[in-house]
Formats: sequence, structure tokens, C-alpha cells
Amino acid sequence: MNTDRIMKIMDASYQTCRTIERSLREIDRRALNAMVLVKRHSGKLAGYGVVAQAFRERAAHLKDAASPLRSSIAPLVRSHMRVLQMRRQADLFSRARGMRRNRESKEPLCNSAESQQRTIAAEEAKALVILRRLVETVIRLQEGITEQEYVVTNGRIEAALSEDSGAPLMRVSQEMGVAVAKVRDAIWKYRSELEEVLHESGTRI
Repeated sequence: MNTDRIMKIMDASYQTCRTIERSLREIDRRALNAMVLVKRHSGKLAGYGVVAQAFRERAAHLKDAASPLRSSIAPLVRSHMRVLQMRRQADLFSRARGMRRNRESKEPLCNSAESQQRTIAAEEAKALVILRRLVETVIRLQEGITEQEYVVTNGRIEAALSEDSGAPLMRVSQEMGVAVAKVRDAIWKYRSELEEVLHESGTRI
């Protein structure tokens, strides 16, 4: 992985986290608005009240599931930067070794080169573990988003059944659906980028 790729992943990670946080706040706000509407209309919207509560609960679960994303970004970037630094040092070392003509000095240099390669391989393996865990976190997020989309569908059904109440629940449900879709699209894009890097890293290692 080169520097450009690292920066791209870092930017994508922070952008994805921001999108998730903003969208989850929006979902929670819309759910609270819906619960206020439910209270205003007494028991007529009890079914939608259950849905609104489910929106809030699922949003909280998604927030918890997303928390490892930020904590994984810095270790991943640091690990890959160390790999790049060690490769540059190994390259300089290799050039210096090529300039040495004395056979007696080649042997220890050769041993040092092997040691460097083992260190690089160990650091690459460490970065690969972090990357795999990050992908696993994203997959869990996608599972949570699927559950939230199911709640969106239930919300629209309940809103349709409650149209006679005069509460603008269909609009609220549509807005929450848009917020969920933003999280879903951001996560799918992020997963695609991570898996591309994972494939490159796994192939090399």
C-alpha cells in the first residue's frame, strides 16, 4: 500500500464516520418528533409509537457498532506508515550492500537484510489483522442497517394506516428512510474500498 492509498483510506474512514454520526442524529431527531406526534394523538398512533421507539433503539445500536471504526483508523494508518518507512530503509540498505565489494562484509549485511524483511512481514501481518477487523466491523454495521431498513418499512406501513389521524407520519417516515439510506450507501462504499485494500494486502502477504 502506498502513501496515496493510505491517505485515501484515512479520508474515507473519517468521512464515513461523519456521515454515520450525522445520519444517526437525524434518525434520532426524527424518531423523537414522531413520538411527540404519537403523544399528541393519544392512543390512535400507538402502533407508530412502537416503530418510533424501535428507530431510536436501532440508531443507538448502530452508533455502538460504529464506534470501533474511529479507534481502528489510527492504528491501521500507523502500521502501514511503518511498513513504508521500513521498506524505504530496506531499499537504502540494499543499495549500500550492493556497493560493498568485500566478501567478509557481505555476510552480516545479508543477515541484516533478512532480519529487515522478517520485521516488514510481521508489520504487514499486523496491519492485515487490523484491516480484517475493520471489515468485520463494517459488516456488522451493514447487518444493523438492514434491521433499521426493516423498521423503516414498518414505519411506512403504520404511517399509511394512520393517515386519518392527520399526523404527518408518512413524511417523517420518508425522512428517516433517507437518513438510513445515507448510512447504508456510505457503508457499502467504504466496505468496497476496504476490501479492495484487503485483497491487495492479502495477495502481497
